[in-house]
Amino acid sequence: MAPTESPFTEITEREYALTSADIKVVGWQQALVASQERQDAMAGLIASTLSPGIACQAGCWYCCYLKVDVRSEEVLQIVEYVRGSFSPAQQQRLQDDVAENAKALQAMSGEQQLTANLKCPLLEDGKCSVYAVRPARCRTLHATDVAGCRKAWEEPTNLNIPHTLAPALLYTGEAHLKGARRAFTDAGHDGRVYELNAALAVALAKRPDISSA
Repeated sequence: MAPTESPFTEITEREYALTSADIKVVGWQQALVASQERQDAMAGLIASTLSPGIACQAGCWYCCYLKVDVRSEEVLQIVEYVRGSFSPAQQQRLQDDVAENAKALQAMSGEQQLTANLKCPLLEDGKCSVYAVRPARCRTLHATDVAGCRKAWEEPTNLNIPHTLAPALLYTGEAHLKGARRAFTDAGHDGRVYELNAALAVALAKRPDISSA
């Protein structure tokens, strides 16, 4: 049964108000960072109350093979991070991997994409290479038992595997994301949601300006 709506609606509305104000005062880049920090702080607080605790840790990469949806501002933030932190060789490798993934996904149906088990191009040596600026969607996934994640990775087409995601973290994260997305859309930014690989392929090539999207 889904949780009652009221506490999650409150999270959405609070995040909408805070992000809207930040966009006006400090600009979209800092507004995005502040929103991410609030989401992480909320997740950390909730996780500290859970028993069993969260099993996610560095080196656990099973969820990094799932399809990820992103907002345009998140893509541009990732590109900015890559430009400033990756070597030219790393940037070229990322661009090649992104293009290869995007091509593979384009040939699949929507259902096939959900069970493709495709390695995220940002996964490097078992860790997220852009962890500090990872998309909000990635920030909502927290499991209490790695066994479920491992089995889902081993059997990607088996949709009957019980998930071990922490509901409190999933629902609050979604509520937070909903408020942030609405704030950016109402401020005139691109409100559409994109597939990570396809979006990165475009952004890495020409780095469009979010304000004109």
